[in-house]
Amino acid sequence: MPSPAQPFGTVVSSTGVNLRRYPSTDSSLVGNLNHGAEIGLHSKVHAQTIDGNSIWYLLRDQAVWVAARHVDNTGEVPLSKDAQPAAPQG
Repeated sequence: MPSPAQPFGTVVSSTGVNLRRYPSTDSSLVGNLNHGAEIGLHSKVHAQTIDGNSIWYLLRDQAVWVAARHVDNTGEVPLSKDAQPAAPQG
């Protein structure tokens, strides 16, 4: 089965994953997603390390970040500097 054209992730942490305004646990908490949730991934950056993993994903449908430590990704997630700009939110 081929990878989807746009990368996505599945939340694998049993407690879910926090949505953050910026890629850091010091950043404001804007929500969370439950275990098993599927999310569209726009791009990734190297930022705060969580349990040995320094990658954070920017979601496709909203301007929030999740720690990759808690998400299994499917497809190739580009680095933020290589990604096309996200569509403006309205």
